[in-house]
Amino acid sequence: MSLPLRFWRTLGSIRATVALCFLLTLDLALGYVSLRANLGVFVPLGDVGLFDWLRTYGVYNPAATAWFFGLLALLAALAANTFACTTERVLQILATGSWKRDWVVRFAPHIMHYAVLLILTGYVCSYLFSTSLPGRGLRAGESLQLPGGGVVTFLGFAPEAYRGERLAAFDGYVLHANARLRLDAAAESREAALDFNRPVRFGGYGLYLNDFGPRKAKGGMRRGDFIRITLRRDPSAPVYLAGLALFAVGLGLYLLGRGMKKANHPCTPHA
Repeated sequence: MSLPLRFWRTLGSIRATVALCFLLTLDLALGYVSLRANLGVFVPLGDVGLFDWLRTYGVYNPAATAWFFGLLALLAALAANTFACTTERVLQILATGSWKRDWVVRFAPHIMHYAVLLILTGYVCSYLFSTSLPGRGLRAGESLQLPGGGVVTFLGFAPEAYRGERLAAFDGYVLHANARLRLDAAAESREAALDFNRPVRFGGYGLYLNDFGPRKAKGGMRRGDFIRITLRRDPSAPVYLAGLALFAVGLGLYLLGRGMKKANHPCTPHA
């Protein structure tokens, strides 16, 4: 057996998978302890990007971040192991020709494996290439100029407040802020509602609500109304969305194949 082929088989072996999973578990256990003790070191990771974080916070806090560097290396090795193992199985199936009988059952798990790799690739690209701008506060009537054009104006709230007797202490407090935004650009002008977990897409950026006030609903727009938002651009989002779609296809094929196999089983009663 040639050296490249031996390396390929070793890379995709189940023994390597087990060893990597064990090392990942150990590394994450150490990381849990380090993360709790050094939370301030890791909080900026989502804002500055992976490369900038690694060469600043990561490099200059080695005692706190060594496990994270190990995690990246182990995840890369596990991804290579998964790709090699899955590809080797697919090539064997194609070589034997057995897939012609029940290809749905045989290929579905491998499609899901490739989908997971695509999802992970998308998230890595997101950390590498996404842009996150610092939070910006806006009072009612104020505007924000987006990089590259476009203006966001905070108009006020259309709040949905809690009204009930079961939790009397929360009566009148806002459940959904529904911050009203006017979005102006050369090619469009529209209004949108911004809320927690309901970002607004505009000018290639995602606008995310971080905070708002006041928390208790009252009628009309007031000078004290404010929102704090974060702007984020993520060009790699289609990659992991495609991975999610591919995973759904693989899962659907797997369930279809299981259903077909059960229907054709000799012990299955037929009408």
